[in-house]
Amino acid sequence: MWVNRVGVSRVLLGVVLVVILAGYGSSSDGAVARSSVPAGFEPVSFTAVSERDFWLLGTVPCHSGRCTAIIRTADGGRSFAAIHAPALPTSGMTPELRFADRLDGFAFVPWHGLFYATHDGGASWHRLALGRVLGFATGAGNVYVVTTRRLEQSRVSANTWHSRSLPFTSDGSPLDLVAHGANLWLLGTRPTNGPVLNDELARSKDAGRTFVAGAGPCVPGLGGELAPTSTQVVWAVCPTGMSAGASRSTNGGISFARLRTPPLVNSAQLAPASDSTAVLARGVGARLLRTTDGGKTWNAPKTPGRATDVIWVGFTDARVGAALAHGYDASAKTEVTALWRTTDGGATWSKVRVG
Repeated sequence: MWVNRVGVSRVLLGVVLVVILAGYGSSSDGAVARSSVPAGFEPVSFTAVSERDFWLLGTVPCHSGRCTAIIRTADGGRSFAAIHAPALPTSGMTPELRFADRLDGFAFVPWHGLFYATHDGGASWHRLALGRVLGFATGAGNVYVVTTRRLEQSRVSANTWHSRSLPFTSDGSPLDLVAHGANLWLLGTRPTNGPVLNDELARSKDAGRTFVAGAGPCVPGLGGELAPTSTQVVWAVCPTGMSAGASRSTNGGISFARLRTPPLVNSAQLAPASDSTAVLARGVGARLLRTTDGGKTWNAPKTPGRATDVIWVGFTDARVGAALAHGYDASAKTEVTALWRTTDGGATWSKVRVG
């Protein structure tokens, strides 16, 4: 499943993706609106549940300036339609949208108390009072939310939440929560009176009922992003304040080995397609890189032109992935964002016409 995360910012700040479509197919969940997607749609978050089903959360011009909007496709991007959107802020911290399946989705503002759920594909949204959302993940039919002191859990199809204490006390710095099936990983930093060498990584194999804590792969206090591709293989990218580093675990997060990569900026993104294949977005002006041997070697994939910046990249499965690539459109004489798609694990990318 594609997801957006805090820290790596799989959010698309300032992106302009104008979508003008004439007609749309129907949807089995009944949530797809039959009106055209409004011009001026600016996406800020991306989520998908299959090769064909994905959504973009963004803003559109309205009487108050900018208002929240969501568009979706059920045919792999050949057509888009608008669905209902909850009222979310259009300035400040960027909202995120996550769907666990075609019906059950969540919209929230990281580090704030705004959290909405839909169980009818976006036809209606309900605000839930869970507290400040510091981490979010879905897996094995469950949804997990980390707040300041608690781990909240519910089935994705019902707003029935159960609360547990966090496996370690956080010092308030960024957290990352990821899931693969019933396996959970929580990355953060404990409070300390002196210097520490590693952050904390708590691991669960039973959907969060019990955890085992150990050293994490990142610098304490600076956050980081994990991306599991199986119960044993977990990829990581970690900021250091000056640059970033990538690493990989083959034992479920017990230990990590540093990967050889070119220099990375703190906002670098690591998007794994499988246990051995991943794509690396290194920052503004840098080409995508791809590995097929677990990070030992990296090569540039074939892309449809040179992007100024790849703002988001992710995979649905080992073959199919997508990226949002920012660049200058000479014909329109403006900065635009193109949607790229791959069907061979990131080796070749093609541009998807949107609108």
